[in-house]
Amino acid sequence: MKYANLFISLLLMVGWLSSCKQSDPVPTVTLNVRALYPATYNQPNASGTRVTLTNTADATSTTAVADASGQAVFQGVLPGTYNITANRSLTDAEAGTLTGIAKRVELNAAQNNVVIMETPTPRTIDLRLSGSALGNLVIKEVYYTGSKTPAGSNYFSDQFVEIYNNSTDTVFLAGLCIADTYGVSGLINPTNRPTEFSSSSLTQGTFQQNVYVSNIWRIPGTGRQRPLAPGQSIIIAQDGVNHKEAALNPNSPVDLSKADWETYNERPDGRDADAPDVPNLDRLYFTGSLDWLITVFGPGLIIFRTDNFDALDKVAIPGAPAIILPRIRVPNALVIDAFEALQNGNSGDFKRIPTALDAGFAFADDTYSMQSFRRKTAVTIGSRRVLQDTNNSTTDFEKLAKPTPKAFN
Repeated sequence: MKYANLFISLLLMVGWLSSCKQSDPVPTVTLNVRALYPATYNQPNASGTRVTLTNTADATSTTAVADASGQAVFQGVLPGTYNITANRSLTDAEAGTLTGIAKRVELNAAQNNVVIMETPTPRTIDLRLSGSALGNLVIKEVYYTGSKTPAGSNYFSDQFVEIYNNSTDTVFLAGLCIADTYGVSGLINPTNRPTEFSSSSLTQGTFQQNVYVSNIWRIPGTGRQRPLAPGQSIIIAQDGVNHKEAALNPNSPVDLSKADWETYNERPDGRDADAPDVPNLDRLYFTGSLDWLITVFGPGLIIFRTDNFDALDKVAIPGAPAIILPRIRVPNALVIDAFEALQNGNSGDFKRIPTALDAGFAFADDTYSMQSFRRKTAVTIGSRRVLQDTNNSTTDFEKLAKPTPKAFN
């Protein structure tokens, strides 16, 4: 009887092993992504385009390069939800051949939250590239997450933005504007929806050609004032003080008492303190309350120039009550650089910055985490760093445990 039971057990084990070997493999899909140049270019297929497929569940990604027909092929793709981005850098000569204007251009395209099922396979997705000429100034670092006080309270007054001269020439900063975009960063609460400017029939057609911003600040001066040498940067602080002081937040990672500029919201009640040793930016347009608080869930930021601020359109938020202030519409052509962060990797539908200016987005692990985002270094020439600038915050920026104002370590 004992041997019979042993024999039966062996048979069951062999059967189980056999069933494991014969189990169906996980189904996969072949995905073809066809990269197309803008319709105004003199050829359609954007060969050489780098296409990246990112799984929103675990942030794993893979990249393929488009062939002569403009197709990038991804084999063995697991069913799931993906963000797809594409980038093509055109040299002066390539841009001249394709457009007749010999000026370096970054082309981007993106399609977020693409659901890939087991069928059909292969599947083909078209991405139409768009882009803009590169500027000499770039956003080098954005510290927006804030920090925790020793008592566990939330502290956001230590936010800052750093702007860097990425060129070989001195740039004059007088008149340079910085603004934050309108719209929530993700599904922070169940009622949140992507920005109305992307979905309303009133603005949907122009959404990808403009940035809709809530607050605008400007560096004072005119002409050849406020010079910034190549490889140098400026810090724009929410509050230009030493945030590590005991009376503020000893846990803060930054001392901004030597910032180049601060945003001061002058009010009759004086509730936004003016740091006496840090000069103030000009406040051109403001829809906030006290300080210039950029959202700790992930801001969109642009730097731009305009010769006539008053000529920019003020656009009412679609469906908003009349009491809500309108937003300023900044055409893409005025924008020098952009940065976008969202709540998490699944928040791609909440993008507020057009793909031509920023094809991707960054995201922090949590609010009040002290995490910061700094642009990567592409190459170092002598002592000057040239920072990576492909108009894609996903690939151009790295997430840091703590901010590094005016530094790289």
